[in-house]
Amino acid sequence: MKIGIIGSGNIGGTLGQHWAKVGHEVMFSSRNPEALKPIAAEVGAQTGTVQKAATFGDVILLAIPFGRIPDLAQQIGRLDTKILIDATNPYPQRDGDVAQQVIEDKSQTATGYVAHQFPGAQTIKAFNSIYYKVLEEKAFRDGDQRIAVQVCGDDVQAKQTVKQLIEDIGFVPQDIGDLSSGTVFEPGAPLYNKNLPIADAAALLKQLSG
Repeated sequence: MKIGIIGSGNIGGTLGQHWAKVGHEVMFSSRNPEALKPIAAEVGAQTGTVQKAATFGDVILLAIPFGRIPDLAQQIGRLDTKILIDATNPYPQRDGDVAQQVIEDKSQTATGYVAHQFPGAQTIKAFNSIYYKVLEEKAFRDGDQRIAVQVCGDDVQAKQTVKQLIEDIGFVPQDIGDLSSGTVFEPGAPLYNKNLPIADAAALLKQLSG
């Protein structure tokens, strides 16, 4: 698949390298794409502006600070027909009023807000609740040793694509449900940043819903 990485730091940079290693076409982007050439060269990936990455990818990974999302949405416009993986989290201490307002607005979830910013995209929430060191060090495992990556979304086909991308790099998708269910793996929630093997993650989810 063609995957555009918007925000190529700890999460985006790690995932992009993993996906390139298993044969996906990856374009890293940031506000300074020249600085990304070393990590891209390691795995045969491309670099570009965020606009280029948004055009390039059939799948877009969004891994930028939450407070920058409104500006990014204006910058790149609509993402019609594309799958948008939302790996962001609202942290008021870093992201300011945008994050605080989204957290306080009980009529929407954080990823619901992101989806609203990019109408036309199929938005799937994933990779926001896993520590980047775990992504680096515990990828490409087999069987019960695989770490669970929580995922949720409203579009079944788009979610299946993202679940396959999770499996491609040796993690296992833990399907939480539709986008409104994503609150259980947002900051401060029971499944956030647990980094559990799949059996333990499944047991915890069962306990929460039981």
